[in-house]
Amino acid sequence: MRRNRPGRSRAGTGERTTRPAGNGDLSSRLAASSGTGERPPKPLDLADIALQQAAGRTWLREHFAVSRETMERLDVYVAMLTDWQTRMNLVAPSTLGDVWRRHVADSLSLERLLPEFARSVDLGSGGGLPALVIAACRPDRAVDMVESSRKKAAFLAAACAEMGVTGSVHPIRIETAGAVLGRAEVVTARALASLDDLLAMVAPHISRETPCFFQKGRSHEQEIAAATANWKFTMVIHESQVEADSVILEVAGITRRQG
Repeated sequence: MRRNRPGRSRAGTGERTTRPAGNGDLSSRLAASSGTGERPPKPLDLADIALQQAAGRTWLREHFAVSRETMERLDVYVAMLTDWQTRMNLVAPSTLGDVWRRHVADSLSLERLLPEFARSVDLGSGGGLPALVIAACRPDRAVDMVESSRKKAAFLAAACAEMGVTGSVHPIRIETAGAVLGRAEVVTARALASLDDLLAMVAPHISRETPCFFQKGRSHEQEIAAATANWKFTMVIHESQVEADSVILEVAGITRRQG
């Protein structure tokens, strides 16, 4: 496992070169990236997946300090995710066996960066990552989940109830979630949209002081450069403890460039 290096502080700089797309264009890009035309899930080898998950759970216990109570909630989450994955695509099927390393550990890394909060908002929550992992670690804190797919929203609501966490599911599109975002003290999103689009989603509804934590892959440098053309912001880049070339972008002070 890679050690988490200190974040690199950055402020968004540079001149505006392009105009941000309107909401209609943003909606189209989000729909295309999320694959709203849901395909039936592939058949799963549950016996093999169970063996992989057992090994992954042991690995996680060796690398992350997790309380017994939190581990119990995470066990419930992984069991439900595995069960529901037989009926719908919540995560990539090829990653289900390695769910503890690929998904839970990745979300735990983000949770440990979050400040204290009374209410967080997770955008495009899908299969509950990182939202339900955050909720498992902080069961007395409100975690709002915005997910437009009603099937996935049903999974999120069922998981919240079974895990015994304080979560609210909003089966609406992000573009209509302004009131939800307006109550956020922290915002999170994992592999949802480009940084430029994410800033366009949140900036009209949150305060400049509200921190946002966006999980990004190897294209994050290009995304930062593109977003800097349209936005001013402060940023700390936290390198992933789990995935090589992946980062968590901690962003605040978001304002649109003028001119």
